Amino acid sequence: MEINIKIVKIIIITFWVLMPMRTVSQSFDPETGKTIYSSNKYISVYMGYGPGSLENFYAESAFSSPENPSERLWTANVLDVSTENSLPQLGLKFGGWKGWFGGELEMSLFRHKTPAQIVYYDSHGQIFIPPTPDYPDGYYYTIEPQDSVALPDNFLNFNSYSIGGVAYLNIPFIKNINPTIGFGLSFAMNNVKSDYPGPGSYAAKNVMAYFGYDIKDSQSLNTTDFGWGFDIPIGLKYLAKDNIFFTTELRISQKHISFVSSDAYLKEKDETVLQSFQINIGVGKFIN
Repeated sequence: MEINIKIVKIIIITFWVLMPMRTVSQSFDPETGKTIYSSNKYISVYMGYGPGSLENFYAESAFSSPENPSERLWTANVLDVSTENSLPQLGLKFGGWKGWFGGELEMSLFRHKTPAQIVYYDSHGQIFIPPTPDYPDGYYYTIEPQDSVALPDNFLNFNSYSIGGVAYLNIPFIKNINPTIGFGLSFAMNNVKSDYPGPGSYAAKNVMAYFGYDIKDSQSLNTTDFGWGFDIPIGLKYLAKDNIFFTTELRISQKHISFVSSDAYLKEKDETVLQSFQINIGVGKFIN
């Protein structure tokens, strides 16, 4: 919540600081007596890099509690899991602006991973230990309300292929330099990979090993689902030549990701918000 308030403040301050410069974007035609706005269409590519985090990672069992069918067998919530780029983000834009207003159609590939770290989670309910030679009918084990787990490097890998649109203000500042600020929505195909079957079963691996069950015998995670996201880009366009420009941009993004992990008795539903703060640099060419 605190981060979202800071984002809103940045937008408001940036908008009102740059608002008085609006007259620079206009030219006057003395013959018609009308104001003329510039219009440009372009194609551009960019590359970006920056830190991220998993906000509000929530997981729950796919099965109901035997004591209370209206509740999940177990639930868990994790806050503030750091992430980082596994590869720089790559993007392609088709856009244009007229006067103060512009828009872009954007396609991008975004890859983040979780580095090695200790995370703390709050969990409730029971886990079901699958049948073993010592427990042929399985076993219900009550989990601790709060605990921690050490995640190895590359525990989760996120690959997001997205397409979306951005509407922005194009604010001429001085000759050949245009600040921009915008808001965009995107539709994404999110792939999540792990060498382990799922976050929940990994957190319970020690308990399961005590009862003779090894999660390494389960299939590793590799799932693809659809999601959505939004972006707040704040940047600069430098018009280098008649048909070439360069861009630099601070982008605040959130990607809403959900997936199903583990299998059989351990199947779980996971959802999270992958938030990133990224610096992008790019180059574009006018096509009008």
